[in-house]
Amino acid sequence: MICNICHLEPGSHSLRKISEKDNTTIYYTCPAQASKYYDCSGIIHHYDNELQTITTEKWIWIMDCNGFDMKHLMQAQVGIGLGELISKKYSANLEKIYVINPNWYIYSMTSIVWPFIGKKVRSRIVYDTNKYITNIENLDIIQKIELNE
Repeated sequence: MICNICHLEPGSHSLRKISEKDNTTIYYTCPAQASKYYDCSGIIHHYDNELQTITTEKWIWIMDCNGFDMKHLMQAQVGIGLGELISKKYSANLEKIYVINPNWYIYSMTSIVWPFIGKKVRSRIVYDTNKYITNIENLDIIQKIELNE
């Protein structure tokens, strides 16, 4: 199901499916690439629509924080809304959330959102501080991260 906002203005939101293999769907997002990074209800609707299409047993979310800065941090309601959505509707088959290119702003956002994220989702967050994932097209590297946790 395509997001109506992204249909009219491609690039408004940034969550997209990048792979389905080994019974796992992998999603990628880079909030800094979204032109409507402030559109709380639109972003939550976009994620909900996209995640409803999961047909695999598991899913992984790669969150790329490259370019994530103060203007994104100021949109705490987006983070809170996504945390609640994923915790309440999509945590059962969530395998991992890989946070790549983490910076001070995303650590601050995580602190703000933390109370709104369920324990199961919290336990699935992995910060890729060693930069194992540098090329999202080479997703076999995810196995390396899991071995080095």
